[in-house]
Amino acid sequence: MDNGDGIAVGWLGHPVFRDKEGRELFVHGIVRADVPFRRAESKYSVEQVGVTVEFYGGELNGVSYSDPATVKKYARRAQLGEILELDRATLKSDGVFRSSPRGWFTFGHATFALLFFFGHIWHGARTLFRDVFAGIDPDLDVQVEFGTFQKVGDPTTKRQAV
Repeated sequence: MDNGDGIAVGWLGHPVFRDKEGRELFVHGIVRADVPFRRAESKYSVEQVGVTVEFYGGELNGVSYSDPATVKKYARRAQLGEILELDRATLKSDGVFRSSPRGWFTFGHATFALLFFFGHIWHGARTLFRDVFAGIDPDLDVQVEFGTFQKVGDPTTKRQAV
């Protein structure tokens, strides 16, 4: 058995969802339609709003569906990106993605490697530009040696005229 969706054998097309007034429905913006989680009535349900789906390109080019069950099916599949026709029989795919311990191990180490990398960059920049972060005037005539007392104007701080 192979984990995942299967082998992509075809592209169904780009779905465009519209309400009964002909307005195109988008993911972001004003909510005009919804597939309710429960079977309770919703004023934005696909049935009451009259959502239709029309496909552009692909195997379903020009086909339009207004049946609520079919529209919901394609709306759920469109959430994952472009809708593909998948062959699950060849590899006995079950449509569920799983991760092995090796995958989690790799993901964890890659994440921590990035954190360590950017942490080193951050702290290196803080060290190199310590006077900038401390708010010391860049036009200051006195060169202060950081690391001893780190105080401008302290008579015990080592300094060198520039």
